[in-house]
Amino acid sequence: MKHTPVLALVAAILLNFCAGSLYGWSVLVAPLEQSLGESRAAISAVYSVALVGFTFGMFVSAGIFRRVSLPVVGLGVSATMAAGLGLAGILERYDALMLGYGGLFAVGAGVNYFLCLAATSIELPVRRSVALGLATSAFAVGGLAWPAIVTPLLAAFGPQGTLLVIAAVLLVAGLVAWRLLARSGARTARAEEGGEGLFENFFTERPRIAVAIWAGFVFLGVGGLMAISHAAAIAADYGVPAEDAYLGAVLVNLAYVPAALLGGYASELFGSRRVLIGLCLLTAVPLFLLYLFPGAAMSLVALACVGASFGATTSCYPVTIARYYDAARMPAIYGRISLAYGVAGLTAPYLAGALHDLRGDYALAVLIAAAVGLASLAVNATLPRLPSGAAVEAAVNR
Repeated sequence: MKHTPVLALVAAILLNFCAGSLYGWSVLVAPLEQSLGESRAAISAVYSVALVGFTFGMFVSAGIFRRVSLPVVGLGVSATMAAGLGLAGILERYDALMLGYGGLFAVGAGVNYFLCLAATSIELPVRRSVALGLATSAFAVGGLAWPAIVTPLLAAFGPQGTLLVIAAVLLVAGLVAWRLLARSGARTARAEEGGEGLFENFFTERPRIAVAIWAGFVFLGVGGLMAISHAAAIAADYGVPAEDAYLGAVLVNLAYVPAALLGGYASELFGSRRVLIGLCLLTAVPLFLLYLFPGAAMSLVALACVGASFGATTSCYPVTIARYYDAARMPAIYGRISLAYGVAGLTAPYLAGALHDLRGDYALAVLIAAAVGLASLAVNATLPRLPSGAAVEAAVNR
């Protein structure tokens, strides 16, 4: 059978679009709070656990891809995500939501996310940074589309029924992706062909760089997720009408998409260290301005800026790691660095929710998120300078 490699990229885009419903969480917060009778902090804790599960999925995915064929992985992750949402939708209980959404769905989404890296590691008719941007930005496009899709679904079916609808979509997408991946002929390196084990040489031969990238990712993740995970609620808190509050989540993802497409290329063009510092400023400065000058319009501008910063990291960090190390080692090392996302996910949504419950608004959460963004800037400034421009292309595309 003649293989068509580009179908692997199409499959990754499809699955990432569906898994992007993870970033539509903020429009589910209030309905789930009412449906389950839980506090805002308790509901936010589900998303915190989900981000940890997402990170765990990313961490183990490199090992999975070396042992299981990509078509099977594609079908398996979609079935896992659908099972998690189905559990949360059928059983109207907090523990079912925590296990189904925070556990099964999130872990499957994490493995699925690294599927896009596997798809961009094969020969494609576009340069690697562009393919990476297309695949990762599909996650954000899903995050952009799902809040608008979920809002009428919530009105028609309630939060549990909405989760069941998304589960059905994931199952169909998984079957389509399985066929596309099989037709693509895509494969990744087996364990004996390359790649390190999960804990082999964990901090790499350049531990200062690995730790700096990790710590900078933690701080930037905390600052970003404190805003992103509560985007719709923050917009409403700052004066956006309740029926339009979903625009907070939509604008996050609307800015996320082009930034994800351009982040990797910008790192090649201007240098990773410079781009990471810019992303920290793009998070911190608008949030400080929102704290100083609260208002509906300012909240939407700040959320869009944070979304753009967060989106750019999805392609900037893989390119950064490929530049400091090697493109072939990027998935394994990025899997370890992505543990930073789990740390941020465990703390940021819950912290923002708890501060809201304590004060009755998001002002202090916004201020802390801005300060943490500046902490990330300080850490990223310690990274060694690397050449930009043509020298990068050899490092990333070899």
